[in-house]
Amino acid sequence: MEKLVIDTETTGFSPRYNRVLTVGLLLVDVEKDFLNIIDSNHILVKHNSYNANPDSLRINKINLQKHHEVADEPKIACKKINAFLLKNKLDKTPLVGHNVNFDLSFLNSLFNQGKLNHGFSDKFIDTMYLWNYLKKNRIIPFHLRSDLGTVANFFEIDYSRAHDALEDCHITAKVYRKMLGFL
Repeated sequence: MEKLVIDTETTGFSPRYNRVLTVGLLLVDVEKDFLNIIDSNHILVKHNSYNANPDSLRINKINLQKHHEVADEPKIACKKINAFLLKNKLDKTPLVGHNVNFDLSFLNSLFNQGKLNHGFSDKFIDTMYLWNYLKKNRIIPFHLRSDLGTVANFFEIDYSRAHDALEDCHITAKVYRKMLGFL
């Protein structure tokens, strides 16, 4: 079944004060026995001011000066996102993300900045929620943390290129496929 995996890299933790730097979009056909990548897009967003948390920039390894030179203004970035959604007819396709509400809150903020409405489905699957469900039901060890790195390592998924929005989409898609085998 087709799913749209989303991820963002940001300048901090508050969609009110911080900004989206990159958006990863990964369209997959996924079941517990297979994962097929259909399409992807990696969108870079520049802003007049970033209000960047140094820890966030260290984690996502984004050089703001270089990023600013190649990234798009919020309105153009939003149009690119909507074009990807339209091209692939994704208005009803469920979203998948790890702590997806975090990404959705930043995407909503981005679309407010761009003064556009987004075309995302309102249905989503949160792999962090699924992971916590598996922990609560003692299907996996309860003591394990819920961050994407821990989950990826548990499923023996390479996490070495994490903290890039599109790469995190690939990791999340693999994690989701593995979780389907437990659900």
